[in-house]
Amino acid sequence: MKKPHHAYVKPALAGALLLGSALQAQAAEIHNQDGKSVEFNVEAMAGLFSTDENYIGTQGGNDWQEAYIKADLVGRQSLTGGSVYGGLGVIGLGTWGDGDAGGYTNGDEREFRLENAFVGWQSESGLLDLSVGRQNFMLGDGFLIAGDAISLGNLDNLGLPDAGVNRGGAYYLAGQKSFDNTAILRLDPEGPLRGDLFWLQSDNPYHQDTELGGINLELVDDAKGTLGLSYLKVLDVEAGTGLGLWDQRDGMDVVSLRGQGSLGVENLFLSFEYVDQSGGDTSVKNKGNAWYVEAGWTFADLPWTPNLNYRYAEFSGDDSATTDNEAFDPLFFGFTRGFGTWFQGEVASNYAGPANSGNTVNRLELTLQPREDLTLGAQYWDFGKEDDAADLSGTEVDLYALWTINDNWVFSPMVGIYNPDGSAVIANQGNDDTNLYMQAVLMYFY
Repeated sequence: MKKPHHAYVKPALAGALLLGSALQAQAAEIHNQDGKSVEFNVEAMAGLFSTDENYIGTQGGNDWQEAYIKADLVGRQSLTGGSVYGGLGVIGLGTWGDGDAGGYTNGDEREFRLENAFVGWQSESGLLDLSVGRQNFMLGDGFLIAGDAISLGNLDNLGLPDAGVNRGGAYYLAGQKSFDNTAILRLDPEGPLRGDLFWLQSDNPYHQDTELGGINLELVDDAKGTLGLSYLKVLDVEAGTGLGLWDQRDGMDVVSLRGQGSLGVENLFLSFEYVDQSGGDTSVKNKGNAWYVEAGWTFADLPWTPNLNYRYAEFSGDDSATTDNEAFDPLFFGFTRGFGTWFQGEVASNYAGPANSGNTVNRLELTLQPREDLTLGAQYWDFGKEDDAADLSGTEVDLYALWTINDNWVFSPMVGIYNPDGSAVIANQGNDDTNLYMQAVLMYFY
C-alpha cells in the first residue's frame, strides 16, 4: 500500500473559527459584583465531510463526521493595583465514519480532556500581564504559532496502528488549541511599542512534546498597521517519539520579521512575513526559510462589497547536495484570519499536501457580502515544488459560504475541486483524477 509523505501531516484548519472575530456572541455572566466576575463560555462545532479520492493508497473516497464541544469558566478579581484572573475548561471531541481522507483518523476516535487551566495577573494600567498554565498562544497572525492545534487519531489506515499519536481525532475541526504549560508576559506601555516574552511546552505526541521560548516586539500604528520582530528558540524535543518528524528542530533558532495593515490607505490590505531558521543541537544543522507577500483591495462602493486578494508564499525544501537541513519547519501554524491562513487549500493542506514546507503557493481569493449575515468566497490555489522536496504540486478551487444565522449559530458549507499534478501526490492518490471535496460545518458560540 502506498502511504502519504508523513512529513506533510499538519493540523487541519478549524474553518469555522473565522467567525470567532466576526461573531461576537455574548458569554453567560454568572456573577459580577464587588470587582469579581465569572463567565461561562461554550464553543461547539460539528461537520460532515466527503471526498471522491483519498490519500492513503486505496481506491475511492471517504465519508466522515467530526465534532467537538468546549466549555470554559473564566473569572477575574480586582485587587489594589491590578486584577487576577483565571480559566478552567474541558473539551470533548471525536471522529466517526471512514476517517479523514489523509488517513490521520479512522472514525473510532473519542476523547474527553482538560483544555484550559491558567491563572494570571494584570496591572491596573495594563502595562504588565503575566499568565501561566495551560492556555492558547498566538504569535502575529499565526504563520508560525497559533496554538497547539493538531489532533491526530488512530493511524491504522496508514498501516501505523501503534504510532502513539492519538489525541482524540476531530482532525479538521482542530478544537484543541492550548499548550500544556506556558508562561507568558505581555508588555503594553503607552505609545506604539508592545511586546511578549513567552515559554511554551507542548504535550502533543505529534509535535514530540516540543518546548520553546521567545521574545516578540511590535510597533503598532492604529491607522497604518503593525510591524513585528520575533526570536524563537526550540529548547527541547522528545527525539524519536510519535512519528519522529521533528527531531531536527531541537535547538533551532528562528527569526521572524512581519508587517500587516493598510499604510493609512482606506480599503487596502497588505501583509508580509519572512522567517529564517538556523542552527540546532543535532549533527545536521537547520538552514531553512519561508516568506510571503499579500495584497488585497475592498471595492467598498460596489454592490456586495467585493474584496480581491492575492498572495504568493514560498517555503524552502531540503537540498540533497548539502549536509544542512534546508527544509522549512512550519512549527505550530494554525487557522487565524480566514480560510487559507495558514492552512493553504482545503484538500492540499489538510490531506494531499503540501503543507508549508518545500513548496510555493499562489492564491487568488474573491469574497462577496450580499447580506450583512452572509459572506461568499472563492479561492484559486496553485501549488509548486521547491528544491528537492517531494513533488506535491497541484491546483485547487474552493467555494464557500459563511452564514451567521443568529448571535450564536453559524453555518459554513464548502465545495473544493482538487487536481493533482506532482508525481508524489498522484502516487498517494492512486490516480490523476480530479478530486471533489465537500464539507458542511455547523458552529455554536455562547
